Amino acid sequence: MFLEGEVNWALVFGVVAAICVVVAIMGFIAAARWGLAYRNATAQLEHALMNHEGSSRRLREVLDAIPVALVETDLGGKFIFANRAAHQLLGRRDAELLGLRFHSATWGITYPDGRPVPPDLLPSARALRGQTVKGFQHIMANPSSRRKMLVSVTAMPIVGPVGEVIGSTAAIVETESLITPEPAPAPASAAAPADPGLTRRVFDAASSALVVVDADGRVREANRTALERHALDAEAVEGLDFADLFLALDQRTEGRMALNAARAAEPGAAEPIVTASGLTWRILPLPGEDGALLLAGELTPEPLPETPAEPAPETPVEIATDDAAEALRAELEQARARLTALEDRAAEDRAELTAARRLENVGRLTGGVAHDFSALLGVMTSALDMLLKQADQPERVRRLGGAALNAGRRGEALTRRLAAFSQGEDAVMNRLDLSVLLKSMEPALRQMAGEDVDLMIEAPDRPMEAVIDPAAFDGAVRALLDNAVKALEGRGSIAVRLDETPEGQWRLSVRDNGPGMDSDVLARASEPFFTTRDGATGLGLSQAYAFARQSGGRLSVDSAPGEGTEAALILPPVPEAPAEPAPATTETEPAES
Repeated sequence: MFLEGEVNWALVFGVVAAICVVVAIMGFIAAARWGLAYRNATAQLEHALMNHEGSSRRLREVLDAIPVALVETDLGGKFIFANRAAHQLLGRRDAELLGLRFHSATWGITYPDGRPVPPDLLPSARALRGQTVKGFQHIMANPSSRRKMLVSVTAMPIVGPVGEVIGSTAAIVETESLITPEPAPAPASAAAPADPGLTRRVFDAASSALVVVDADGRVREANRTALERHALDAEAVEGLDFADLFLALDQRTEGRMALNAARAAEPGAAEPIVTASGLTWRILPLPGEDGALLLAGELTPEPLPETPAEPAPETPVEIATDDAAEALRAELEQARARLTALEDRAAEDRAELTAARRLENVGRLTGGVAHDFSALLGVMTSALDMLLKQADQPERVRRLGGAALNAGRRGEALTRRLAAFSQGEDAVMNRLDLSVLLKSMEPALRQMAGEDVDLMIEAPDRPMEAVIDPAAFDGAVRALLDNAVKALEGRGSIAVRLDETPEGQWRLSVRDNGPGMDSDVLARASEPFFTTRDGATGLGLSQAYAFARQSGGRLSVDSAPGEGTEAALILPPVPEAPAEPAPATTETEPAES
């Protein structure tokens, strides 16, 4: 043993070596235990994954075996699951279907009467807002077979762990005809039950138009008088919105509000709905029917003609003397002179008022133009000034030149809008197909809308010709879409549709689900430079109005607070010219050389 002083280094080294050996043995034991635990955990994880895959496979097999089309969408409305029945009904394979939105124009979704269903009223859209929709019926076309089907859709929201909506699920069933909800069985009583056939005969025999609607305003029953007055089919109206069927377009919003108010009013105190077609619908709540209403439509009584008053008996008139006649003639001349003076003064007042209004409009127009052109010229002059100072930096010169060019283009667009609103613009009118023009604009319109806006563009495949200025048409559509996008503040849904009105005119509508406008804002919406948003020019609807007027059509705007806005251009079609007989042609043989 080697000793140095009082420290036995051999003993110290031996103790250290023994400790190291013990630590190494414990490390080997711990490593073996952790390795065994890791292998056990890995085996359990693999077993759980196998069980999960098996359960998912069995669940998919069960869902595929269900003969009902089942689909699931995410919060953005895109399909993330569809069973085999859904693939067959929707005419798309799994790879083609997943990622599409439920309101895609692929399926041509319409009401049973052929009217397009707005995207925000589809069952999946309502389910994403937290509503449960049962038995919503609409027409859709299978893209593979091109067969149109009447389907019934039931949709429900998918709720997350904290109660937020994270998606929707829907069941789609093809039906043979419109389905009407079965009435609940009446409670048993000692009295004899009423004959339903007799009740139905009395309902149909009534001389007034009778319609029963449910709590959502959908038609449950309509008698023969109501159907005949509006040329409707009994099977085609059940389950559809009352306002869409029996009220004019400009009265539907007010009619729906009247129905909602009638449910909270006392019996007999609800305000009636007076239509432009001459019907007055009186509203009566049905007790025990959970919000159902009975509407009775009667012809609005015309005011009685005024009966002419009987002539008063003639009384002898005394003949005035010459002096009295002269005095009366003088008074008459004075009264006539005073009346002429009053008329001249009133004409002067009207002229002054008209001139003041013109000056006010010119002042507002001049102020708006001066403000916008001042901003554009400021950008251009600043960019050109920097351009001259940075001539030795090509990249910076290119960027500043681009800014000046964009400002110039904005000024050019502003000038074009002002010219479109003026009376004396020289337009280049051509006979063009509106459907082709709208489809060609789709990429640019989607770029304008942005990724967060769900934009749907629908245009029929058949020709829809009108005499228009193509540049003005492009500017009007862009202006309406720009208004809708700004109303949504970058997030929401917009539908651009081109279809035919019942009167045979072309209708291009842009509808958004934004906050809408009240009556005061709606009344001034078409005024130039009127806007409720900071930084906006206020020329969008003015430009669309000028284009509609230039093309011989009109612009209609329908909006209500909380219900979005729909702006529509109504344009006249090109009248079909009578077919001219083909000119007679004669064949001549070439002369021999």
